[in-house]
Amino acid sequence: MRTARKKMTGQEALHVLLAGNRRFVSGKLEHPNHCEESRRGLVAGQEPIAVVLACADARVPPVDIFDQGLGDLFILRVAGNIVNDHILGSIEYAVAHLHTPLVMVLGHSSCGAVSAVAQGVRLEGHIASLTPSIDAALKRTKGQDGHWTDNAAKELARATARKIADSEPIVADLVKEEKVLVVAAYYDLATGEVVVL
Repeated sequence: MRTARKKMTGQEALHVLLAGNRRFVSGKLEHPNHCEESRRGLVAGQEPIAVVLACADARVPPVDIFDQGLGDLFILRVAGNIVNDHILGSIEYAVAHLHTPLVMVLGHSSCGAVSAVAQGVRLEGHIASLTPSIDAALKRTKGQDGHWTDNAAKELARATARKIADSEPIVADLVKEEKVLVVAAYYDLATGEVVVL
């Protein structure tokens, strides 16, 4: 059952998500806010605690990864967790009108979009619009220790988070006023763990 929620800071919301991820990793899920009463309570409006910009990859479901429920997360998904005007507009709506205190960009291991660009696969149609941001992350991480495409996925999440935090006027102003926290994070498919970058 959904209870009245106190206004959270970005740090408090981040703590809630990471605690939920620890439950997910340990298999001790609570599945909050999945009942009929919670669903009905959301008809009049929403107060998500976080915006999560995640990859569209079917293996990366934010509600499950963070053990959250109906109305808890404002989720945007696009291959490679790339930001564009439509994504930014949606984030602006969440932080300015829904007063969501946290924006998380969630990269992940074994990202197919990053791997395809790294392998030089020719992306056609609208898929090609993903290439420039991914390619930039690949170039910045070439030669680093560790797995190249996973390093690039982390760098892509960081770069996207910086773009969002610097987006003027709405998001950048709320970040300066400390009303919104923007973070990059990384989900390991093998362990289930999310780490803040």
